[in-house]
Amino acid sequence: MDRKELQKALTESKRVVLKIGSGLIATANEANEPNGLDRSMIEKLRDEVLFLRDRGIEVILVSSGAVAMGRSVLRKTLAGYHPQSNPGLSRKQALAAVGQARLISLYGEIFAEKGLAVSQILITARDFRDRNAYLNIGHTIQELLRLGVVPIINENDTVSTEELRFGDNDLLSAACAALLRSDLLVLLTSVNGFLINEQRVPVLTSITADVLEAAGGPSGPGSGGMRTKIRAGQLGLRTGFRVAILPGRDRAPVQSLFTGEDIGTIIGSTEPSHMNARKMWLLFARTRGAVIIDDGAVNALRHRGSSLLGAGIKELRGAFAQSDVVEIVDHSGQSIGRGIVRAGSREIQASIDAKKPLSYEVIHRNDLIIETEIG
Repeated sequence: MDRKELQKALTESKRVVLKIGSGLIATANEANEPNGLDRSMIEKLRDEVLFLRDRGIEVILVSSGAVAMGRSVLRKTLAGYHPQSNPGLSRKQALAAVGQARLISLYGEIFAEKGLAVSQILITARDFRDRNAYLNIGHTIQELLRLGVVPIINENDTVSTEELRFGDNDLLSAACAALLRSDLLVLLTSVNGFLINEQRVPVLTSITADVLEAAGGPSGPGSGGMRTKIRAGQLGLRTGFRVAILPGRDRAPVQSLFTGEDIGTIIGSTEPSHMNARKMWLLFARTRGAVIIDDGAVNALRHRGSSLLGAGIKELRGAFAQSDVVEIVDHSGQSIGRGIVRAGSREIQASIDAKKPLSYEVIHRNDLIIETEIG
């Protein structure tokens, strides 16, 4: 599939998630100290949202910037405050608590100038790992879109822990795109797209090990980098949305993309995704333990689309209850996938010890997702 074909498909999008990171939105003074947010960048972002809405497209915005705004507020108001070059989690959480209110206030002010109402939604990875919370987030955002409000999403850094963080808004925006059945995720970045040997790659229809190796790590004030954007592309290929990595410093990158310009990198396929909502949630669900399975069970899961039977389980790792999500691992320790168990670890371990496998499917095929589906 060539880029023109894929780019034409993008123009038929009905719902778009648009993400901007700290590397674009944050500013610095001559001493490279945090100096708030770039108002002109938010104005440009607003105009991109208006462009999409004028085409009948619903827009969800994912924005970083709370920590950068918090640093700026404290530097301007506290005489003895000196920003740390590499703050720890607690300091980042405190800065986010200071900056988030100012961040959404600035968005509200700038978007209102053109008649747009905004809303604030703060999310943690924990919310995506609890199915009820996951569904409630979706219902709330759907209602905001029906009201004509622009949802502005950020990770709730103030309460997130290292264990329960997305860690980067590229992955948060991909999770939102999947949850909301979006057609397109736009990732605005400080470079021209995905580069290999300093050459822009116009289109990717698959993510190989070589592509992942070529993707670099984070740079600048953000926590992500090209690798997390490529990972977002992987999730898009698996769950059915396309990803456009665009140069955020261009005058109007989203408008350029939709009017046919060869800009940035598009990751996607014209093949529809058949992943149902339950399996999509499993991509983000937190696992509570693991089941170690034998080679026969590995083959059955990977190649025959089978459920996991008790006879295929050889060991357990950790404690879990019925209906928890567990990791499925082969004898070498490689992850095969994850699924929802129909029995707790005590019951399964008792059957292993008695050498009397449970007579029912421990994980039904509708309740599991295997590694090839995860990407």
